[in-house]
Amino acid sequence: MSIEEPSRDPMREVTPLLIEVQSNLDQEFSLESLARQYGYSPYHFHRFFSRAVGETPKQHVERLRLERGAYKLAITDETVLGIALSVGFRNHETFTRAFRRTFGCSPRDYRRACKAAQDEWSQRKGGFRGEGCSLSELRFVSLPAMTLLSIRHHGAYAELPVPFQDGDTLWSDLIDWARRNNAPCRPLAWLICYDDPTVTPPALQRVDACVPAGGGVRPGGRVRRLDFAGGFYGGIEHAGPLSTIEQAYWTVADGIRRSRRYALAEGPPVQIYRTIHAGGDPAANVSEVYFPVRAAR
Repeated sequence: MSIEEPSRDPMREVTPLLIEVQSNLDQEFSLESLARQYGYSPYHFHRFFSRAVGETPKQHVERLRLERGAYKLAITDETVLGIALSVGFRNHETFTRAFRRTFGCSPRDYRRACKAAQDEWSQRKGGFRGEGCSLSELRFVSLPAMTLLSIRHHGAYAELPVPFQDGDTLWSDLIDWARRNNAPCRPLAWLICYDDPTVTPPALQRVDACVPAGGGVRPGGRVRRLDFAGGFYGGIEHAGPLSTIEQAYWTVADGIRRSRRYALAEGPPVQIYRTIHAGGDPAANVSEVYFPVRAAR
């Protein structure tokens, strides 16, 4: 279907482009180059993209770059110039001006505020083991590389369906697709989150709902193949209602920050649903939450 034609699901059509932009924020993007790359006129590309995503191509690219920069300011000691260049800005000054317009402060002030908030949370929540749930001790493990079947979802994290339950149009659809296409897979729900929910507006948040699959799978439609690289992660086990799962994310990130051996690395966190609504009990859920780590400098 041409992008200039009416679409029943414009977000689905533009999703491959959004994923490519997300993966290449250090590259140069312009309306003309994006439209030319996908074979559409700049006018129609701009109109379709804005209608589907809710922001113009320029706004979308700049927002992702600034949010990536904000995350790196919060978790690394990389220089502001280094961060600016790594997320696609040409110089320190352009990044700082755009950052101030969006966040209301300079990158350095933002970094200081993040560090202060992290220290305050760590002091206040020392020994925290969950409220309304149970959290294990932090552990550092290697996650293996594997092939995943995935569906990209746009929308608020808080509104995600429960895997393999009524109303699930993500993981259940992946299993159905695999069965129809004789693709080997495991009914184990993975969730890969790409946005900081304290920064990205709920409607613009992005996740990949995934299930492990055989290496020879050939995806189609809205189902993508995602090659998970694996690596070293810090993680904990969460037991309890899924409404309390954000506590696991906070606790893992804080535990890694307090570690003397490891530090948070770039890359999205991973959630693996081990047990879902056992016996029909919404509180009988067991999940693991992992953040990528690197050796502390």
